[in-house]
Amino acid sequence: MNIFSLDPGLFFWSMITFLILVALLYKFAFNPLMRMQKARQDQIHQSIVEAEKLRDEAQELLVSYKQQLSAAREEAAGIVDRARKAGESSKAEVLEEARVQAEATLAKARQQIERDTNQALQRIREEAADLTIAATEKVARTSLSEEDQLRLIQEAINEIDLSKISEN
Repeated sequence: MNIFSLDPGLFFWSMITFLILVALLYKFAFNPLMRMQKARQDQIHQSIVEAEKLRDEAQELLVSYKQQLSAAREEAAGIVDRARKAGESSKAEVLEEARVQAEATLAKARQQIERDTNQALQRIREEAADLTIAATEKVARTSLSEEDQLRLIQEAINEIDLSKISEN
């Protein structure tokens, strides 16, 4: 038995069997495999298109969020600026009100001091007049007549310069 011998009949039928097998494989295996491969390619292509679409949407959302964040920061800065200005305005108002109240208190104190000074000057005048009268009485009793005493009292009262006392 020769294993490597070539028999034309066997070769012919082997070739026919091989061609029939290839045709059957082509019809029943290769075409379905190709259709499955094509479907897989289409699915992968569709997934790529969807991924690109999602990436574009994500980029748009990122830009939108950045814009919103920027707007929110600007708004926050505006709010802080307005609050700072309102605080400064309130501070100025409080300081002005305090200044006005201090001036009013100072004016009242000056008026009170002036009233107290006038009262003290009036008491000093009265005391000076009383002392002058008392001193004049003592002097007059010893050496002057009643007319001279009255004249001296009047002169002493006239000589007292009360305007100098009230100016101090």
